[in-house]
Amino acid sequence: MMKKRIVWLPLVTVITAALVLSACAPGPATTTAPPTTTKAQPITSPTAVPPPPASEEVPRYGGMITTFPIGPITSFDTCLDRSGTATDTYVNQQLLWLDWTRGPAGSGVTNFAAGAGAVADHQGSGLAESWKMPEPGVWVLQIRQDVRWQKVNSDAGRLMNGRQMTADDVVFSFKRQQESPESWLNASQPAVSKASSIEKTGQWEVTIRTPVDAWTSFLWVVHGAGSFRVYPREVVARYGHVGDWRNQVGTGPFMLIDYIENSSITYIKNPDYWEKDPVGPGKGNRLPYVDTFKQLIIADLSTRLAALRTGKIDYATDVVYEDWQILTGTNPKLQYLSYMTNQPWVIAMRRDKPDKPFSNVKVRQALMLATDFEKIKKDYFKDQAEIDIYPVNKQVTALYQPLSEMPQLVQDLFRYNPEKAKQLLTEAGYPNGFKTTIIVSSVAERVDELAIYKAMWAKVGIELSIDVKESGVYTAINSRRGHEDMVYRSMFQTFSIQLFLSGLRGTSTFNSSYVNDPAGSEPYIEDRYNTLQKFIFTDTPKAYRAYQELKPYVLEQAYYIPRPTPYTYTIWWPWLKGFYGQGTSFINYYWIDRDLKQQMGK
Repeated sequence: MMKKRIVWLPLVTVITAALVLSACAPGPATTTAPPTTTKAQPITSPTAVPPPPASEEVPRYGGMITTFPIGPITSFDTCLDRSGTATDTYVNQQLLWLDWTRGPAGSGVTNFAAGAGAVADHQGSGLAESWKMPEPGVWVLQIRQDVRWQKVNSDAGRLMNGRQMTADDVVFSFKRQQESPESWLNASQPAVSKASSIEKTGQWEVTIRTPVDAWTSFLWVVHGAGSFRVYPREVVARYGHVGDWRNQVGTGPFMLIDYIENSSITYIKNPDYWEKDPVGPGKGNRLPYVDTFKQLIIADLSTRLAALRTGKIDYATDVVYEDWQILTGTNPKLQYLSYMTNQPWVIAMRRDKPDKPFSNVKVRQALMLATDFEKIKKDYFKDQAEIDIYPVNKQVTALYQPLSEMPQLVQDLFRYNPEKAKQLLTEAGYPNGFKTTIIVSSVAERVDELAIYKAMWAKVGIELSIDVKESGVYTAINSRRGHEDMVYRSMFQTFSIQLFLSGLRGTSTFNSSYVNDPAGSEPYIEDRYNTLQKFIFTDTPKAYRAYQELKPYVLEQAYYIPRPTPYTYTIWWPWLKGFYGQGTSFINYYWIDRDLKQQMGK
């Protein structure tokens, strides 16, 4: 019996993918993907437990929100961050952002707890107050005129002196992303970056041209994808970059005033922030509501749990099932939301190298058959997980098709069958199995998880060596796809990223199994990709159907070996208002009921 370790993971690295088990028959052969049997429809809220109704309380100003960072602090400048984990948009902002009015505080169309839903969720206003697409690949954005650089009490802040943010700042920042070899844009979407261009076409207008891949370009270049931030020209000119936290000056709701490595990050309210509350009882109020936002960097799990239990922090995301049981059992007043992340963890393989076993589809299928997904789900995750979660899980209703609707030979891959696995290995030329190495980060839980695969695969003759790397080394290898054999990684599969097939095409940092690389080398995938890109803005259901048609093909090819995804929880204290489980992305809309907090003795 496998014993699960208690985990508490950052949102960008939550547990992963796999698929429902069925009867196992003879080894799958190559097929063409059948027509989709699922009708495209709007995406619904990704939640297993309904969030509380939108509050009718009038928001109040003041107080402090305290939580944990959503991931490791790797950089304060996205132009220096190939891993895509630079700090979020509290300080530096994007042209567009997620539309808060579509969340529980507004229409409730999307919950945002596990990421965005429909395409429209990405069309919230940011530093661009409006935009239009006069023709495919051409985007005309009107830049806000009421935005000023923060008056931070630092040399960089005094250098900017609260001047107005302009269209020239946008053009500068766009080109800086393109010209920086280490930018997240160039690491993840080099073709899009190279082909795109920007020009100032009016005093407060910029026009962006993206002749390559409409949806990918919109998300990464026009919207920003957590990468294209607008940075202050003068600060970059003086210091060369804004990687030092002391030089952070932005246009966002909070100003970074203190960073203690491995300890804490502290932000204070930007009194000159431009945004007003767009919905609810506080509509029209100037944001943000709280005076201080603090993130505590605490490595020890028990200390983190204690911080939430005692009210030292206001909320925490990605709490695993066992911890949720303990916390809510002893603190019944805690509120929570259950959801499943759409960022599956998978084992990726160097299938691009002919001398590696993974170039043979029968070997990859054998790895699937040698994995007891049901045992992992029931024993490791206490049956609080789903197996059918790749390419998307059931929360993404517009794209999801159940495994039960897949061809039988695809379903067969998800039923534990070590004898069939041995047969396929023999047919592939490996009757005695083979030795291979997998790279993994030094996080104990990740290593423990791979030990499960190691034990299962050993039964069919595959000797798996687990190569544990320190976080920085692991991230560098991962971002450059530098593993020799295999790597254990998160696919970072939010709804939007799924739609540009990050793990199935080209030189994207996510494509760790080198699928359809170079782009176009696998015509079936490329054809669906091109259809998706062509119709995503003009005939969205048709674009969704093109995506759906990929599932049987991708699963049969076993490009990635997935792992069941557990349900996780966001937990918060009732004094945190305007909060429905969405995490730090919308921190400027939350407020603290200090009277209630005091009444609860915290």
